[in-house]
Amino acid sequence: MSQIIPSPRRRAFGCGVAATVVALVGILPTAIVFVLAGTADPNYGWLLFLTLPLAVLVGGIALILGIIGLVFARADRGGYAWPVAGTVLGAVSALPTAAFLMGG
Repeated sequence: MSQIIPSPRRRAFGCGVAATVVALVGILPTAIVFVLAGTADPNYGWLLFLTLPLAVLVGGIALILGIIGLVFARADRGGYAWPVAGTVLGAVSALPTAAFLMGG
C-alpha cells in the first residue's frame, strides 16, 4: 500500500502575495501623483491629500498581512520571500507620508 504525500502548505505564500499586492495598491497612486506633479503640472499636488491617507491605510494592512505570512512561513518551514516582500512594501508605503509630514 502506498502512502499519499501530503500537499505542501501555501499559507505563507498566499499571505505574502496578498500583502505585496495590497501594498502596491497603496504605493502606485502616490507615485503617479508625485510624477504628475513633478513633470506635467504642479497643481496635481493636491491629489496627495487623497492618496497619502490611502497609502497609510493600505500599507498598514499590507504590513499586518506580511507579518502573518512570516508567522505562517515559520510554522510551515516554508519560503520567506513573498511575506518579506509584502512586509517591506507595507513599511515603505509609510515613507512618503513621513516625508510629507516632516516637510521634506
